[in-house]
Formats: sequence, C-alpha cells, structure tokens
Amino acid sequence: MAGRLVQSLEDSHRFEIDCNDAGIVVIAARTNRKLSEFGDIFAPNQDLEELLTQFACGSLALTAHYNHCTLDGLAVRDFGANLAALTRGDSLIVVPFADRTLLRARNPPKISYPHFEYGKVTNIENLFSVRGTSGGINVRQNAAQNQIQILYLSPQQIASFKMKAIKDCKLKNVTTFHVVAGKIWKARTIAMNMSDDQVSTMLFPVDIRKRVSPELSYGFAGNALVPGFARATMKELTELEDAYHIKKVQEGIERLDNEYIKSSIDWLELNKGVPRREDSFSLVSGLRLGLEDQYFAWGKLKCSTPLTVKPGLVMLLPAAPGDGGLNVCLDLSKDQMYIFRRIMLEF
Repeated sequence: MAGRLVQSLEDSHRFEIDCNDAGIVVIAARTNRKLSEFGDIFAPNQDLEELLTQFACGSLALTAHYNHCTLDGLAVRDFGANLAALTRGDSLIVVPFADRTLLRARNPPKISYPHFEYGKVTNIENLFSVRGTSGGINVRQNAAQNQIQILYLSPQQIASFKMKAIKDCKLKNVTTFHVVAGKIWKARTIAMNMSDDQVSTMLFPVDIRKRVSPELSYGFAGNALVPGFARATMKELTELEDAYHIKKVQEGIERLDNEYIKSSIDWLELNKGVPRREDSFSLVSGLRLGLEDQYFAWGKLKCSTPLTVKPGLVMLLPAAPGDGGLNVCLDLSKDQMYIFRRIMLEF
C-alpha cells in the first residue's frame, strides 16, 4: 500500500506493484459546515464529495481511494480495521497475507468452460476505463445526463419478495441477494430498452477465498473476487416468471467451484480480457462487509458509503440504522428510473 501501481515491463496488459516506499498520500481539511447539512449520508450523493474533512459539530469524515487491482472490498475492510486499531494504539487486527501467486494462471493454462463473464480488449488504452455498453452506445457518453438514483427497499418488501419466491416459485435456499438481484436484472434490462433477442448479462462479484483449493489464507490482501453471472434474452426476462431469474442468479454463484475459477483465471491469462462490457452491468453488494463496525480513536463509524456509482454499476447498500432494508443505487436517467422503480415494486 506504500508503493505505486505501474505497468509491467514484461507484459503491457498487466500492472505491477512498485514497492518504492512512496507512502500513502494523506490530505486533511476543516469546514464550518455541520454533518447534518449534508442530508442523507447513507447513500451516495454529490455533496458527499466534500466530506474529506472535520466538521464544526466535531464529526470526522475519512475518504479513501483504492484501486481494485490492489485490493477487493474484503481486503479494504481488513485494511480499515487495521488502520482503526493503529489510531487507538492497538496491534493489527488482521495480519495481511499478500502472496498473490496463489491465484496466478496454471502452466500450461487449461480452459474447461466457456466464459461469458469476460470479453477481450481491443484497445489497450481503454483497458481500465469505465465498463458498460449496450447496443453500441457507450454509457460514458450519456453519464452527464444521468444522476445517481436510489430506490429504498424496506424489510417488509424484501420479505414479500422472498416469500413469493419460496411459495409460488417453489425455490429453496433463497437469500435476500438472490431475489433482489433477480428483480434488479429484469428491471434494469427492461429500463435500458434492449431488443427482444439481445442477451443481457448481469455480473456479480463472488469472494473465492474459500472456493479454491487450497483455500486462501486468512487475511489475504489482494483481489479474490471472480464475477458470477446470469444471462438471458430480453424476451426471457420479460415473459418468464420470477423463479427463472432467481434460479439463474443461484446458478451463477453455484458454478464457481475450484475448476471453474481456475479455468477463468487461465482464460484471462490467455486472452488478456476484462469483465464483460457489452450489454452487461455489474451488481455489487456492500450489505455484509461490516465497515460500520470499525472503531477509530475518535469513535465508531456512523456510516460508510461510496461517493459515486459509475455507469454500468448497481450497488446494494445498507439503509440507515433503525430503518432496516437496503438502498439500490444506480446511474439511470429519470425516464429509465421510472420504469426501473415500477418493475422493482411489482409483487
């Protein structure tokens, strides 16, 4: 974390960590504004970008910027827990384990499955650019016209979704993520106005620390997320019952066994690919990270939220304490959000 990401001299498609001891850049600021003036702090909004400061009411905001080539969400959580411990004068909570070789490709590579979750890169200059295109239209071009939209789902609504899936669709082992993801996939695809024969792909990162053999050591400090996926045509998502969508999400998680994961790593090594961009989006859940449980020298975290949601990304975040439920955060136009909201709230 004290080094810098640089392009590998041996492979232009790969980053390396230059352990140059440059250190982490820290900027401090103060403001006369109070935390209460910023409105809802439990979901992304533009005003939150100012929260790199100490407030007149005595509150502190800590803003951090990470590159996913370095850490995934779980590793960020561990880093934050250690940082909090150090501010209290305590020892590390989690001793980092940084051996990335455990997730390198096999030699020789062996691809055992088709990998619809990935795509090849045609322009290396855009290798790490914002993902998400549909019908040949780059969502980046329309990003300025959109704004972050938030849909709150209450515990009662989520319970109704699950009850319907279990009772009417006769599905087993249904989780909140399964049912909410299934509805989001359908609602966003329809809101994007894809044609009937277009295939919509929903990606969702899955932690593979305990899915690979041998398992990764506790405290693995790296990115151990592999995209699970669900894919179907617009017509299938529109006409088939909710059980179909939910089962596709379940299958997307279940297929990630050791051999599939190793095959996906080998596919990336041979094809120098990236997560699928065309006719796709990513659903990322921050519901169980537990970032709010961290205690710094100044007190317990009140909340933790991303500052923005990029095009091609949907985030699930905990709602305010006491409210229960969750916030669905995404970047859509007002017209698209109207359709998305209507479908999401259908029972």
